[in-house]
Amino acid sequence: MKTITILFIALCSIFSFGQTENQADIIINKTQEDDTYRAGESIKVNGTVLGDLVIAGGNLVINDSINGDLTAAGGELFLNSYVADDFRIAVGRATIDSEIGDDLVVFGGEVILTENAIIRGNLKCFAGNIEIKGDVIGKLEIKGADVLIDGTVRETSKIIGEDITIGSNAKFYNEVVYWNSDGEIDFKNTLVNTKAEFNEDFGEEKSELSLTTLGTASFGLWIFYVLSAFLVILVLHALFKKAFSDAVEGLENNLLKSFGFGLVYLIGIPILIIVALLLIIGIPLGLFATVIFIFSLLLGHLIAALLLTYYFKYKKEKKWGFWNITFIALLLAIVLRLLTIIPFVGILISIIILSITYGALTLKVIHSKKQLVKE
Repeated sequence: MKTITILFIALCSIFSFGQTENQADIIINKTQEDDTYRAGESIKVNGTVLGDLVIAGGNLVINDSINGDLTAAGGELFLNSYVADDFRIAVGRATIDSEIGDDLVVFGGEVILTENAIIRGNLKCFAGNIEIKGDVIGKLEIKGADVLIDGTVRETSKIIGEDITIGSNAKFYNEVVYWNSDGEIDFKNTLVNTKAEFNEDFGEEKSELSLTTLGTASFGLWIFYVLSAFLVILVLHALFKKAFSDAVEGLENNLLKSFGFGLVYLIGIPILIIVALLLIIGIPLGLFATVIFIFSLLLGHLIAALLLTYYFKYKKEKKWGFWNITFIALLLAIVLRLLTIIPFVGILISIIILSITYGALTLKVIHSKKQLVKE
């Protein structure tokens, strides 16, 4: 089951419908002389960026060169031009159709490197469906569900996948170590003066693809967790900042009420899903609701971190800007993550945090509906 793909498709859907009145389509046509930061529903880059570029949104298109690093998060991304330095992305679907001057780190649902793609550095990819048809000059490290390699890899390769396919155009010029759910695979004539080794121990690493365990296994995964958390918080904040700001008003007086509504959400939604799945007519709705519910649990601590940050801002009357809130929320997310991995106590903390968070957001939605009815 391609869990990661499903979750990121759900993420894309939510982003598409989550636009607030403050968001707009952004088109960058002029040369940017310095580092550039943008967040919006749709972002299209048609001008050169001479520094780093950080973008977040539902649909991202880069048509001109980036002279520094490129960091992106969102629903769907198309890279059609040169990136001089590192490229880090967390998206639902990514299509890379150009050259990247250094490392590429990808976390997504579906990742496609076309025949025109050239990665001058290392490629690290954690995704559901992965297609590599271009050239990787550095090391290759992949963890995914369906993996297709039909390009060139110059340095060592580490490939972990449920279903690995080696295309006829693939060429490996250095050692390959891999794990495939069906066991050993035939690399045919794709190995150039090197060998491929099946490693049974890598099968245990496939669990690290789960977002519920990400960030608890090693220092390297913690680094990746922090980067991924930052990108997700960036997107959530950009798209739903008004909802977070409104939800914290009166939260202190409605803390128990928020907890109760949230507890109903955590317990009631699974019951409704089971009922829907038992009814043939309700199966599509039940499956969709299951995906959304799982998504809300997996990213609950990041959403809670944003809500807590806005609560502190509201309570202390702080004049924090967009980036202040984003980075404070990231720090809170790390703290919450550390607390919730404590055995037994961590589960209790998670239930309380998620209940209050989703309860507050639910009350905000109910209040907004009542206001519309009165008007």
